[in-house]
Amino acid sequence: MPDLYTVVFFAGVSLFSAALGLALSARLETRAGRRRGAGPVFADAPRRYEFREGYLLSPVDPNDAFLPDGTDRSAAFEALIEALRPLNPDLAPRMAALARRGEPFLLSGSFGQDALTLAGRAEGDRLIVTVGPSASATGREVVDGAALAALRAEAEDLRAALDAAPAAMWRQGPDGRILWANAPYFALVDRLGGAGGRGVAWPPPPLFAGQVDPLPDAGTLRRCTLSSPAAGADAALSFEVAGLRQPGGDALCTALPADRLVAAETALRSFVQTLSKTFAQLPIGLAVFDRRRELMLFNPALVALSTLPPDFLSSRPTLVAFLDALRDRQRAPEPRNYRAWRDEIARLERGAEDGTYQELWSLPSGQSFRVIGRPHPDGALAIMFEDITPEMTLTRRFRGDLDLYRAALDALPEAVAVVSDEGRLVFANAACAALWDLPAAGTGDAPPLAALIADWEARCRPTGLWDALRRAAAGTARRAGWSGEVCLNAGRRLSATVTPLPGGALSLVLRAPDEAGLPAVAFAEPQARFRSRRATED
Repeated sequence: MPDLYTVVFFAGVSLFSAALGLALSARLETRAGRRRGAGPVFADAPRRYEFREGYLLSPVDPNDAFLPDGTDRSAAFEALIEALRPLNPDLAPRMAALARRGEPFLLSGSFGQDALTLAGRAEGDRLIVTVGPSASATGREVVDGAALAALRAEAEDLRAALDAAPAAMWRQGPDGRILWANAPYFALVDRLGGAGGRGVAWPPPPLFAGQVDPLPDAGTLRRCTLSSPAAGADAALSFEVAGLRQPGGDALCTALPADRLVAAETALRSFVQTLSKTFAQLPIGLAVFDRRRELMLFNPALVALSTLPPDFLSSRPTLVAFLDALRDRQRAPEPRNYRAWRDEIARLERGAEDGTYQELWSLPSGQSFRVIGRPHPDGALAIMFEDITPEMTLTRRFRGDLDLYRAALDALPEAVAVVSDEGRLVFANAACAALWDLPAAGTGDAPPLAALIADWEARCRPTGLWDALRRAAAGTARRAGWSGEVCLNAGRRLSATVTPLPGGALSLVLRAPDEAGLPAVAFAEPQARFRSRRATED
């Protein structure tokens, strides 16, 4: 039988052990409760949240510190953003980019004294967000492997896209040293011989050093040129360079090749110079107005014709100011009033836009200008001024001579008619018009020649002269001069003379016998007499 003291001793040890166990258990629960109140205790495995179209697919842990049990799964994505927002200020926009474009992200944050890693990626039609601890003390972080793989894939895609870009890109530090460059930049270094044929060594040389310091303003481009020492200045390469200042003083620059643009500008400049030389030799004044109706181009002939000072024309006056200046110098027609002048300006602009404006300006000085308006591309219009004073003088003189000759022929007592080579009556003097009742204004309204000859033949007694005239006008008979007599139905006898004229025309002259010095004999046998006279003349 055990000793009483021994029994008591073992009983006391048992009670002490039980009490100690209870105390330790209570202490551990208290400390665990305090830790739960302060925040979650993260194991090595991160928490994982899966979403499809904003709906939470993964189960919710009752002890989750970010999504409590009972969270609405259709609004869980927004709730998770609000819960994780204090961890990192960039989290909300990165989560939004993940939801819209599937862009992965990897961020660091802190929850109390715990360092956390936040990662997000797209996996098919699902979005995966993980939150896990990071071991910053050892220089390592616990990262979701799939998220890291997605980030690496995106980085490779971005690197491939930048290397395939046609523009050279690089990142430079505040001291101008190259921190990063894409493949076109390295190819440009090798092309210009910056590596000395030994391949590009890091860091590559700053090709645009001095040309991008200071950086171009945001949204602007700066024209820069590079040349190879071996190729010389004739093989210079042109670039359009843009720069963007980055936080910390670095700069991200882009150089787009501009050789074709420079060649096009050179060709355009040469073409404009050629046109300018051509315009300078034209005797016609040229004024080109842009879509705002400002003078953008003029030639020396315009200065001479308008007598406007070159400095005024070079100041790009408007169309209205230009025409007002012409009127002030009496180089435009003097209108009845200012309202009529403004209407003339509007008509000129409207007609020039349609390509239908063409007017003859008679100036107070006696000069005459032909003004033509023509539309140009992009809403511009060109106005041409041509001095046609010599032409108008010659035309007026020619018209005066014609009026003089017509007056002289109208003063003759003989009836004179001229038939063209086309068989048309082109002229009849006053005596001829009175004899045959032709329009007093001239031959423009006269019937065709065939109808006229038929009318004349009906007014006369039978004779073969009209048939011969008809054949001669039609070109079916030999054109030679002949004479004959006709007798009107009223009994008046006239001598007829047909004479060939230059250019195939014919003239018919009818006169009284006493005027022609011919005996006044009757047409007893008109047809026989006409045939005998033609036979004698032939």
